[in-house]
Amino acid sequence: MPTLLRSGRWVVAGAWTWLVWGVVGPACVWGQGEAETLSASFRKASQRVLPAVVTVRAVGVEIVIDPLNPPGRRGPFGGPFRPPGPFGPGPLPPREPMGSGVVIDAEKGFVLTNDHVLQGASRVLVILHDGRERMAAQVRRDPKSDLALLIIDGKGLTAADWGDSDALAVGDWVLAVGQPFGLSGTVTAGIISGKGRGIDEVQYEDLIQTDAAINPGNSGGPLVNLKGEIVGINTAIKTSGGGFEGVGFAVPASRARRVAADLAEHGRVRRAYLGIAINAVDPARAERLERPGAVLITAVSRDSPAAEAGLRPGDVIVNLQGRPLRGVGALQSAIESAPVGQPLSLAIDRDGNPFSVEIRPRAMTEARDAPEEEIRVIPDRGEPGLESQPRAKAPEGGGRDRDARGGRELEPLPPPEGSKADPPR
Repeated sequence: MPTLLRSGRWVVAGAWTWLVWGVVGPACVWGQGEAETLSASFRKASQRVLPAVVTVRAVGVEIVIDPLNPPGRRGPFGGPFRPPGPFGPGPLPPREPMGSGVVIDAEKGFVLTNDHVLQGASRVLVILHDGRERMAAQVRRDPKSDLALLIIDGKGLTAADWGDSDALAVGDWVLAVGQPFGLSGTVTAGIISGKGRGIDEVQYEDLIQTDAAINPGNSGGPLVNLKGEIVGINTAIKTSGGGFEGVGFAVPASRARRVAADLAEHGRVRRAYLGIAINAVDPARAERLERPGAVLITAVSRDSPAAEAGLRPGDVIVNLQGRPLRGVGALQSAIESAPVGQPLSLAIDRDGNPFSVEIRPRAMTEARDAPEEEIRVIPDRGEPGLESQPRAKAPEGGGRDRDARGGRELEPLPPPEGSKADPPR
């Protein structure tokens, strides 16, 4: 009888083992298969883009001082801010700065990189993925977007393909490629951890946030999807110690591609403007309008398209071309890239009264684009305009007024006397 009991136990134990293996075994095999599939995707994406990734060396720079991060300056989230590149909070030992870049047109020899990589350079050297060196024949810069186009000899180049940055969603896998700390051909993996980010050092609020490791030297390198397509240009990190801490930023491909095309064709970026300063609507008003992405007009420039269309400070832009807005950065990008002279339809809320206007953007001139230009505010009552102070900082923790013509910071302005509009945050 004891033998039978022992046998029975072994029978039960054996049956239980097979039952567990029948459930767990396939799951383990499936998990391993998923990991191998993801690994293969990383490998293929890396192999596709690496031949197009280059090292960019600014020649003739004696000492690197971060022009965007003078000693004591605080970053957009409270800590010191250092753009990727060999920068620190003050002077570093003498060395030539280095960054990354990506070939976007092999035939024409076009290489896209960050503008801040080239600060102070008398010449720019491009080192290809196989070690060949090319001196840049031309350098076309756009500091506002922190992008620059280098033109080199196109012989033997391999170009990367553009991807759709607008199709990215939070949680998507991406790879950051470049030469952090001088280690060329480095690939790091992560996900899209945020979209539509704004930071003080770049004048746009449409940056892609990623936790793919970005370090000094990654500046100008591509952020790619699992197809190996460019979805962003790595441009900045949020750090308290100078290295990777899980938060990096990239210029979206939708902007980078347009900037590169303008630099290639015209030597400068053509931008349209309406002549308004804008800020996010406060949450209570946005909820009342049922438009979380609505944008508040805080100032209107004299003799501008906005003034001619009758727009006033305190007006809230609800829709653009029949589509709800997605915030300040999205509106700013849409206006800049709008066809000059072609009417744009805006849905406006003025003190609870909705109406629509058509407005024709004008081409921004270099003089109008200058940071020193003053924005004149047209009060609601039609009295002589008041001048706001350009480059004024908003209170820490508060919102920032953004000039829709290019993202300049303006001093927040109260609504005109007698207006029911909520003040900017």
